[in-house]
Amino acid sequence: MRAVKLRSFGEPDVLTCEEVVVPPVGWGEVLVKIACCGVCHLDLILRSGLRSRVALPRVLGHELAGEVVSVGAGVDAFAAGDRVTVFNFQACLECEDCLRGHPSLCRFSKGDIGQTRDGGYAEYAVLLASNLVKIPQGLAMEAACFAACVYGPPYKAILQVGNLQAGQTVVITGASGGLGLAAIQIVNALGGRSIAVTSSAAKAELLKSKGASDVIVSEDGAFGDDVRRLTDGRGVDLVVELVGSPTFAGTLRSLAPGGRCALIGELHGKPVSINLGLLIIKEFRIEGVQSASRDEVREILDFMKKHDLTPEIWRRLTLEEAALAHLQLQAREAIGRVLLIP
Repeated sequence: MRAVKLRSFGEPDVLTCEEVVVPPVGWGEVLVKIACCGVCHLDLILRSGLRSRVALPRVLGHELAGEVVSVGAGVDAFAAGDRVTVFNFQACLECEDCLRGHPSLCRFSKGDIGQTRDGGYAEYAVLLASNLVKIPQGLAMEAACFAACVYGPPYKAILQVGNLQAGQTVVITGASGGLGLAAIQIVNALGGRSIAVTSSAAKAELLKSKGASDVIVSEDGAFGDDVRRLTDGRGVDLVVELVGSPTFAGTLRSLAPGGRCALIGELHGKPVSINLGLLIIKEFRIEGVQSASRDEVREILDFMKKHDLTPEIWRRLTLEEAALAHLQLQAREAIGRVLLIP
């Protein structure tokens, strides 16, 4: 089979497409023929070597969907022909965090696809059955592959953190990326109003065409006063923060009393300054959000099917073009997601 191997850390050109042997299927494992695999910003971080959990050589790619070819001993939940997608970590289900209902905080996770286990930049992948979720009939694989990593965090932010009700308003920073566009779709499906924030004037019309109620172009992250003008001075009920420190001051300025900030992304890793008195007086709530768990992925897949949510796919590339995909993502050229199609 063909697979894109990461044999050394570095720039995109370290990714090479090779002919390799299809791995054997062990106990509790499933052989999946990959139909598509998204290229995620996390993949760029892993390729650079900033994440120490990656042991080389490795096949990246955790936003995948495909068809089951065969199953190993001990696997009863899946059979050849099943259409499946994944969530990219498997909690241990035994530690204190798992037992109190927070598997995303598990410190003993295993089966991290594209990190400790080969992923979807290939024609086939051998995966743990415990990482797989069946795709509902009628939902395309090119949509399902993004359920956990793209739709998962904004879905949790908007429904769990924000508890969004019809008519409420949400600010979405970094709105032209895959997660931002997914967040706009989710807000619209729930009858909310979305204010999309982008640093690129060239992307404003696209965001309007993709369903944003309003668009703010802000290169310096100081968009809070613009949000207040759009909301008659009140501010918004929820901010889905996908950028982090560069936009965080604008995020706090945008919140109405009792508003929530769901923090999903931090692109720069820089500290921020917060007036704690403001948090007390306004009763703001700031909560971090990670990817979805297995049960949440099932729920999200059903939500996507029910509301006919389709991801914005910017490019479909071959495995041989994996390095090009990384270059384009690194240059922030993409509007939506990039897919590798074996």
